[in-house]
Amino acid sequence: MRAEVFHSFCFLLTGLLVGEAKHGTVRASVFAPPTYQPQRLSDLFCRHQLSHQAFMAALARLALARLYPAGGPARLFWIADATNTEKPDAERVSGGHWFHRTKRVAGRATTLKGHCYLFAAHLYRHGQEQLWASVLVGALLYVKGRTLPELTGDLVHQLRLPEGVRHVWVVDRGLLSRPLLRSLTRQGQFGLGRARCNQVVYFTTRRQRTGRGRKRTYGAKGRVDKLLARFPERLRQQRMKLRVQGRERQLTVADGEVLLRGVPQGRPLLARVIVVTVERSKLKPWYLVTTDLELAAEEAVRAYAGRQQIEVNFDEVKELGLGHYLGRSGQGVRRWPLFLCAAQMVLKFMATGIIEMALPKLHWAWYQQENTVGQRRRRLSESCRPRISRLLEAIPNLREIKKAA
Repeated sequence: MRAEVFHSFCFLLTGLLVGEAKHGTVRASVFAPPTYQPQRLSDLFCRHQLSHQAFMAALARLALARLYPAGGPARLFWIADATNTEKPDAERVSGGHWFHRTKRVAGRATTLKGHCYLFAAHLYRHGQEQLWASVLVGALLYVKGRTLPELTGDLVHQLRLPEGVRHVWVVDRGLLSRPLLRSLTRQGQFGLGRARCNQVVYFTTRRQRTGRGRKRTYGAKGRVDKLLARFPERLRQQRMKLRVQGRERQLTVADGEVLLRGVPQGRPLLARVIVVTVERSKLKPWYLVTTDLELAAEEAVRAYAGRQQIEVNFDEVKELGLGHYLGRSGQGVRRWPLFLCAAQMVLKFMATGIIEMALPKLHWAWYQQENTVGQRRRRLSESCRPRISRLLEAIPNLREIKKAA
């Protein structure tokens, strides 16, 4: 990255952190000196040469170096998931398509027009209570013609994660499929996700045929939702406690080693299936599948429970302006979420105590939390005195104007 490009990136990052660049990237030029040309911010998205893969790999290295300065653990958890941004009035914008709306919104259609982004996040624990949190490290734009599991494999490859560590990717049942597991196995990494209830798994053969003929590779088979009823002797059961839907609940965890068919061509893939049942509840069981056989069942359940943190990251990055980019070029549409990942990482580390920074508190009576990403951004914006682009605050008779209105 050249010097002038780095200066533009610093101005843009400052504008994202303070909130000036949410509704227009050119507004970040208010932090630049008078000799700076605001057109350079547009050139940062469209003209300057910037490797997206190198940027995401640098973000992943920076996150690991900041979280584990004395050396990381033997196993690292990562999350992959996709989200949509709605742009109903956009015309001739690169990468824009029609998608099914995941959540029902009153007064709106079941489809939306916009972009679909696939994000990757690192899952870590923080604080004395060892709570889960995640930070975004990369994103790719979904373009029709490729499936999301295949795009997830490309995203994993572009992050260039360090070797010598067991990397486990936590995904939901929409991404857990043969193409993703095939890509992770090829790269020496592992998957952990929720399987569909009709997922068919196989057990190893207990007896082989005697005499001539090909040896059997697969034994008894069954759906994951029928394993407890049909093969209870092949599953190990234990109990644990986990916070589910706001309170501590007792869980029954049953796990066993199975074979997955069709992941590597011509041979089975050894995996572990985990059936999680919430006692004294009407909640449906979880059916988890992981390819990391050294991962304990209880740790796998707790890691999958932390997958919800990426949903929090989606709300945070949308608050920073994920759907507010007004550019039309494909390169700008692809670079915008990467810059937002950098801003979200800084704010998330501030919120979880990884980066310590003294900021004035807002003391809102209707919102007591001061260490969320959104509140940290508001506190950072409040510390910027005088306000840069909010000229109404500088009017001396503002109170009289509001009273008259």
